[in-house]
Amino acid sequence: MMKRAAFYAVSFASLVLLGLCAQAKDSSVTSAKEIRMGKLAVPPKIDGILSEGEWQDATKVELNFQVFPNQDDTPASEKTEAFILYDREHLYIAFHAFDAEPAAIRAPISKRDDIEGDDYCTVFLDTYNDKQRAYYFSATARGIQSDGLHVLASFGSGNDGTWDGIFESKGALTADGYTVEMAIPFKSIRFQAGKDAVWGIHFRRWMPRKQERVSWMRLSRDHTGLMAQAGTLSGLDEVFSGRTLDIIPTLAASNTATREAAPTSPNGARLSGANKLDPGLTAIFSITPNATLSATINPDFSQVEADVPQISVNQRFPLFFPDKRPFFLEGSEFFTTTASRGFRFLDTRQIVDPDWGVKFNGKFGRHTISYLAASDRAEGLRLAPNDEAFGKHTLFNVFRYQRGVLKDSAIGLFVTDRRFAGSANTLLAAESQIRLKKVNTLETQFIWTKTKTLQGANLQGYGHNLRFTHFARNWRIFLHDEYVQPNYRSQSGFINRTNYHERYADVGYEWRPKESSALNKWLVYIWGYVLANRSRTLDDRPEINYLDPAVDLQLRRGVYATYYYSFNHDGFAGREFRYQFQNFRYTVDRFRRLTFSGSFRWGENINFNPAAPSVGKVFNYEQKITIKPFNLLVSEFLFLKSSLQNKTTGSRFFNQNILRNRTVFQFNRFNSVRSIIEYDTSLRRAGVSLLYAYTPSPNTSFFLGYNDLLFNSYDPLTERRVVGGGWFRQRRTLFTKLSYNFRL
Repeated sequence: MMKRAAFYAVSFASLVLLGLCAQAKDSSVTSAKEIRMGKLAVPPKIDGILSEGEWQDATKVELNFQVFPNQDDTPASEKTEAFILYDREHLYIAFHAFDAEPAAIRAPISKRDDIEGDDYCTVFLDTYNDKQRAYYFSATARGIQSDGLHVLASFGSGNDGTWDGIFESKGALTADGYTVEMAIPFKSIRFQAGKDAVWGIHFRRWMPRKQERVSWMRLSRDHTGLMAQAGTLSGLDEVFSGRTLDIIPTLAASNTATREAAPTSPNGARLSGANKLDPGLTAIFSITPNATLSATINPDFSQVEADVPQISVNQRFPLFFPDKRPFFLEGSEFFTTTASRGFRFLDTRQIVDPDWGVKFNGKFGRHTISYLAASDRAEGLRLAPNDEAFGKHTLFNVFRYQRGVLKDSAIGLFVTDRRFAGSANTLLAAESQIRLKKVNTLETQFIWTKTKTLQGANLQGYGHNLRFTHFARNWRIFLHDEYVQPNYRSQSGFINRTNYHERYADVGYEWRPKESSALNKWLVYIWGYVLANRSRTLDDRPEINYLDPAVDLQLRRGVYATYYYSFNHDGFAGREFRYQFQNFRYTVDRFRRLTFSGSFRWGENINFNPAAPSVGKVFNYEQKITIKPFNLLVSEFLFLKSSLQNKTTGSRFFNQNILRNRTVFQFNRFNSVRSIIEYDTSLRRAGVSLLYAYTPSPNTSFFLGYNDLLFNSYDPLTERRVVGGGWFRQRRTLFTKLSYNFRL
C-alpha cells in the first residue's frame, strides 16, 4: 500500500512539475538554414579524395556546434566541412573532417554497418519533410558504410539500422584529418518529387576518442526531435523520378545431418543427412519515387547470423527476438507503430516459413499507406499427417495507414488479420503521437481484437496504451497507463501476457556540470510501478508494486554508469513475495583497441517454479569485451550468468552460464571470415559457426558457412545426462547462399 501511494505521489509530482515547465520560456527556437540547389553538376569521381575543382560548384556548410557531450552553442573542437551536389541520378555528399591529431583517428577495416567505435560522418535526409523519419547515410575515413532510418520517438529520436540502401562511398586519411565522398542514387530512396518539393537535411560527425558529436544545426535540449531542428533542401527539380525495378534472385543450398534415434546403430542413434536446394525470387518495383510494390516467391529467409543469446532460465514471459530477414526488413519502417513504445502489432517472425509475399508502401502528401500479405506453410506442416488441417497454409494480411498532423505529429490505423484452417484473428488499432510544445508528447493506442479458435470459440478483447512524456533540458517525466483484457489476442504481433492493467511514473532531473568537470552529466530519477492482475490464473494477487530510485552518470571520454535499487511487492502461483535487489550497469568506450561493458544484479528474486515458488538470492552478470588488436580483426567476448540460490539451504535453484566469442577478420571492405563459438552450461549445449562472406552491396552477396550443434554429456534424444558420455553431435550443416540485385 505504501508503494502504491508512492506511485501516485510520483505521478502527482510529475503533473506539478509539468505545469511549472510549461510556464517556462521556450528558448529552443532555431532559425532553419536552407540549402537551395542550383544547376545540375558534373558528377565528381567517388574516390574519397576531394580533388581540386570537383566540388567547386557545391554548396558548402560547416558543422560548428557540439551537441554531445556539451550543447547550447558549445563550439566543435575540430573543424568539419560538408559539401552537396546533385545530378539527375545521384545526390553527392562530401565531408572534410579536420583533426589536430590525425594519427588518433579510429579507422579500421570493418564490415558494413559495424562502425560505432570508429570516426564517421553522416547525412540525414527527411525526404518528405514530415519530421517523423529520415534516411541516414554514414561513412568512415575508410569509406565503410552504415545506413538506416532515423525515427522520431517520445523521448527523443533514434536510429534503426535494419534498412539497407545501395550507395557508393569512399574515404581517405589525410595529413589534416580525413575526407569522405558519397553518391546516393535517387533510385535507392523514396521521396517527394516536383518543383516545389522540400526535404529536411542535417549533417553530423562522430569523434569516438573524444566522445564528441558535432552538428550543422544548433540543437536544443528543449526539443526532442532532431529533424524538427534540421535545415531544408530544395531545388532538386530535375532529378530522376521514373520507375525502377530491382530483381533479386537468391539460391540457398545446404546439407544438414541430424541425429535421430536408430536402435540398431551404436549408441542407439545415427546422423541422418538431407540436402536442400532453395531458390527464390524477389522483385521491388518503384512505381513512383514515393510508392513501391514488392513481391516474392519462396523468399530468401535464411539467417546467416545467429540471434544474440539471452538468459532463458527462470523467465516469466516469452523472449522477443528481432527479425533479420531481408524481405521483411525492406520497408519495415512503414509498419512501425506510431506510439514509440507501444504494442508490437506486427512481429514478422510469426511468419515462419512463407512461400510467397506481397508488399505495398506509398506516401502521398501527409498520407502513408502500407499493405503486406504472406502465405506461411509452417503451421500446417507441424500437424500430424492424419489431421485434416495438415498441409494447409496460414494467410496473413496487414494494413497500415498513417497521417501527419500539426508540424511533427501523426495519427494512424493498424489492421492485422491471420487465418488458418477455419480459425481467425483480427486486430484493429487506432493510434496517435501528438507533439506538444516541442518537449511534451502524448501517445495513444486503442486496440480491439476478435478471435475464432480452432475449437470454434469466439473471443473479443480490448487493450489500450497511454503515454505522456516530458523530455526537456533538465526534467524528464514519463507517465504510462497500459491495459489488456483476458481475451485480447495478437497472433500477427508480439505480446508476452494478457489480462493486466499497469501504470508507471518516472521522474528525473539532469545536471550538466561545467565543461571543465570530469563528470559530463548525471541524472537522478525515481520509477514507480503498479500492475493490477485482472485474474488469479497467473499471479493470484491483485497488485504488483515496484519502486526504483536510480542515478545515471556520464563521464567524459566514454565512461557511463547506471545504478538503481528496486523495492518489489509481487505475487506468483498463489503467494505474495516482498524482495529487493540492486543493479549496476557500465560502459567504457574510451580506448581505441578495447571496449567493455557489463551489468550486475544482486539481492533477491522470485524462483518462478509454480510447484515451489520462493524468494532466493540472485546474482546476474553480463560482461562484453571487444578487442581490436589491429585494423582488420575484431573479437567480441560475451559472458552471461544467471543464478538463484535457496536462502535457507544454500543450494542453487539454477545456475546458467553462457560464454560466446564472435571473431571477424575483414580482408577488405567486402570480404570477411567470421566465427562464433558459444557454450551454455545449463543446456550443456555448444555451438560452432564459421562463415565466409562477400557482401559488396545490399542484396548482393555470397556466403559459405558451417554450423555445428553439440551437447556435452547430455543426450537430447533421451533428455538425460550421460556421465562420461562425451560429446553428442545433434546437428551439422554446411550451407551456401548467393543473391544478386539486378537494378533496371
